[in-house]
Amino acid sequence: MRPVPTYALYGEAAPSSSVLTEQLHCESIPSRSRLHDWEIRPHRHEHFLQILYIRRGEGKAWTEDGVIPLRGPCAVLSPAGHGHGFQFAPDIEGWVVTAVQAGLQADLVAACERPLVLDWVAGSTEDAQVGALVDMLVGTFASSEPWRLASMRAAFTLLLARLLEVRAHAHRASHETRAQRHLRRFRVLLERDYRTRRDIEHYAGELGITPTQLNRLCREHLGCSALGTLHRRLLAEAERDLAYTSLSVKEVALTLGFADAAYFSRFFHRHTGRTPSGYRDEARRRFSAAGRGRPVG
Repeated sequence: MRPVPTYALYGEAAPSSSVLTEQLHCESIPSRSRLHDWEIRPHRHEHFLQILYIRRGEGKAWTEDGVIPLRGPCAVLSPAGHGHGFQFAPDIEGWVVTAVQAGLQADLVAACERPLVLDWVAGSTEDAQVGALVDMLVGTFASSEPWRLASMRAAFTLLLARLLEVRAHAHRASHETRAQRHLRRFRVLLERDYRTRRDIEHYAGELGITPTQLNRLCREHLGCSALGTLHRRLLAEAERDLAYTSLSVKEVALTLGFADAAYFSRFFHRHTGRTPSGYRDEARRRFSAAGRGRPVG
């Protein structure tokens, strides 16, 4: 069974010139999906974060968490490395914006560690603001004005930040406690260092608190210790590499900072109850079944 295909833009093995030179690309949803009978099969992007924005119309999204119905206005954020697929109604209106993830702010990337589906009320303040940012970004992308590239990147950053605010407002109060600030910063540090750092003292020192305080915060708000949170992040990356890439188990182990494949295999089995090879086979069976049918049906 073959892994889920990796593309630059969907169906393209090599990045377009706009992605290579500008680190951004914009296109309407219909421009590509109509060429594929309104169906974008399961795939992934190794280096790109994508925002799919639906202004009007309906569809379905296939993500690692299952099938999710879509109705505009809404957006889907797909970070690099995560599989996704879509099916759209022919009257869909919206845009797909692709950006090189490595060029984005670390705190924004950390907040997008998994695919996000966001929606809001049509005609609301959120609707007006998100729509205006998308229009500004798309208009700038198509223009030849001076400072076009700087304006385009700034618009994308504003759009991503605004969408993450929509998510934050839906899940927590706008006031952030000291504990929440520490936890948010800890997640940013984890995203930056999880491949190379294993000692919790390092993270606690960066936050200006003790390891005991960091462990208490993680247990109270995340349900496990700080080390357990680090292990969750390592496992998420390991599962993604095993499911979506052709890297050997040894190569996956080395990219995640493990000294050898045997140690990595013991770590993976202890936390998941499966061997890395067994997990890979199971994941590819699921993806193969999804690829034979409609990815979201």
